[in-house]
Amino acid sequence: MKENFLLSAFLFIALSSAAQKSSFVYMISAPENQASWLNIELMNSKKGELVQTIYDYRKQHAAVVDIETNQQRTTTGNALPTTTTVAAAAYDGKTQRMFFIPMRVAELRWADVRTPAEAKYYTTSSAVLNELNLNDPANHITRMVIGADGYGYAITNDGNHLYRFTTGKKPQLTDLGNLVDAAANGAMSVHSQCSSWGGDVVAGTDGLLYLISQRQQVFSIDPETRITTNLGTIKGLPENFTVNGAAVNDEGMILLSCSYGNQPFYQIELDQLQAKLAFTKDQRINASDLASSNLALRPAINNGQYVQGRSPFETANQKISMYPNPVTEYRFQLNFEETTTGIHTIQVMDISGKLLLNKIVNISGPGQFEGVELNKKISKGMYFVKVLNSELKAVYTSKFILQ
Repeated sequence: MKENFLLSAFLFIALSSAAQKSSFVYMISAPENQASWLNIELMNSKKGELVQTIYDYRKQHAAVVDIETNQQRTTTGNALPTTTTVAAAAYDGKTQRMFFIPMRVAELRWADVRTPAEAKYYTTSSAVLNELNLNDPANHITRMVIGADGYGYAITNDGNHLYRFTTGKKPQLTDLGNLVDAAANGAMSVHSQCSSWGGDVVAGTDGLLYLISQRQQVFSIDPETRITTNLGTIKGLPENFTVNGAAVNDEGMILLSCSYGNQPFYQIELDQLQAKLAFTKDQRINASDLASSNLALRPAINNGQYVQGRSPFETANQKISMYPNPVTEYRFQLNFEETTTGIHTIQVMDISGKLLLNKIVNISGPGQFEGVELNKKISKGMYFVKVLNSELKAVYTSKFILQ
């Protein structure tokens, strides 16, 4: 008991002090030669050593508390934390919660791992997940991550649903819509079952998400526009290695796991997509998903600034939001949720920077909506919207798609 207490105390300090760069990686694992991905384990990503088993379904019968009723789940109705197996998990270093969605269950769950040896489990039902036929493999949620903006993101196998969820006291899921293939993708579609289902997703310092499919294809995803660009195929992985888990280590490398076959771990850099063995020690764990609080280091795209924990848009933009995106009827609205009062200028530009619209508005207080009507002669594609304050300083910038 004393040893467990000391280990938990050490992990609490280590995980708390290293929310942005941590050598710890959480994983959903199965015993050797089994396909029951139900255990939650903690691994040191520097050495590939198991640090602690957070949850072992064979030994523990941990309670799951429904946050809506504040009641524990009974012995029926998906009462165990990881219940039907898990293929998608994300770790939020800020709240020290590991979020996950069990297969074929319309619930967002999380483990409070502030004290790893005494993790507590919670769940909330989701109306948007209930809209899916969760018995259809196309709708299985197999990719999840906490983005640089602090939101969680989850993606269905077929890429027709990109979900964003909050990580506060009562997490909420929103369906942002389908991923949109970039024109350059050609036949390599993010929706293709043969090439692009499964796998995992990590987040970059540039605010983008990076999806790595089971078949070793890599895509970048802009969560604002949902435009998804194929970056290429990972080289150097064995033919029988399917990518099932991915997480960023404290050096910015992406750690890859396979869920079956007792395969070793590999790692890649996004710039090269050349896989190499991750550990000198032959560590083999069948992990269906990996999760860490780290971000992959990427070239800056937001006014030369890297994202640090929260997106610069959230602070610099003063909480201005746009809806809808993509734009379908040549009009959208901006919600000035929290911003300074006074004269503001709304600008719309094409990708070359040509100014297409310049609208002056007077913001009288928080929560004000302003509609924007686009010229119906402009062609469909990608555009930018910018908001300038009274000093003509940009307080909001976002990409959008006109469909």
